[in-house]
Amino acid sequence: MSAIVTTKAASREKSGGATLHGEIGQLLRQYRYQVGFTYCLLLGENSLRLLQPLLLGIAVNDLLQNSQQGLWWFVAGHAGMMSVQYTRQLYDTRVFSRMYAHRASGLVQQQRHQAVETSRIVARASLSRQFISFIEQQVPSLVTALFSCLGGILMLACYQTSLLFACLLLAAPVALLNIFFARSLRQVSCELHDRWEDEVHLIESGSDADIHRHYQGLAKCWIRMSDLEARTTGLTELMILSLMAWALVSVCRIPDILPGDIFAVFRYLMMFVVGIDSLPRLVEQVARLRDISRRL
Repeated sequence: MSAIVTTKAASREKSGGATLHGEIGQLLRQYRYQVGFTYCLLLGENSLRLLQPLLLGIAVNDLLQNSQQGLWWFVAGHAGMMSVQYTRQLYDTRVFSRMYAHRASGLVQQQRHQAVETSRIVARASLSRQFISFIEQQVPSLVTALFSCLGGILMLACYQTSLLFACLLLAAPVALLNIFFARSLRQVSCELHDRWEDEVHLIESGSDADIHRHYQGLAKCWIRMSDLEARTTGLTELMILSLMAWALVSVCRIPDILPGDIFAVFRYLMMFVVGIDSLPRLVEQVARLRDISRRL
């Protein structure tokens, strides 16, 4: 079984360029107005979220001076963000559910006309759901990560310029870590999807030993993927801890800094950290979709 998986993976590597961009692009063109509207809501939601630490810091400073003006600004900003978020969640579920129904039915019809085995059609119809999930979940996660990272460090620069350079210094090794992570993940994803495509056939005609090896192989794939992500995340967290410790000392030494400003600085720093932490999961999804796009 492992030899068959390896052969399939090698043949796909030789087969040429990935069609991930074409697959995603086709879906986006077909539903450009609906997806465009939900992404506009997403941009509005993240813009309002980016203002929250600033407004919260202003509210803290005003309350310490017996003024409630900053508090009302914070409440208004948070209420606006929640309204946009609620509207987007209601709307995009309907849009992306219809996209999947149309994409899956078209894929099944196409592959049936090409005389593809039923077991593979079932697996590929299930795998095709990940393209919709990518547009529905991973793209918003990527946008939020970009807002958190870029917006966070730009707002930090307004408080202290050295925080901007410290965050950029951290971003370089994190980017290299995720590049290595993506390359290591590619082979594991190919093997995992090969096993999924053969699952129905093995259940129908495989021996007990074949079925046992199949599920043991699936378990090993998941473990390898988890180990790769854990190593990447662990090394990233060590670098983040160094940044947080340095920032704590640096910010608290700023002359005449207000308590609300300190709070805002660390909220923006946490936004940057959350954005960095989300990268391994996004890299994993992209690596898996690249392999799925070759199969479809």
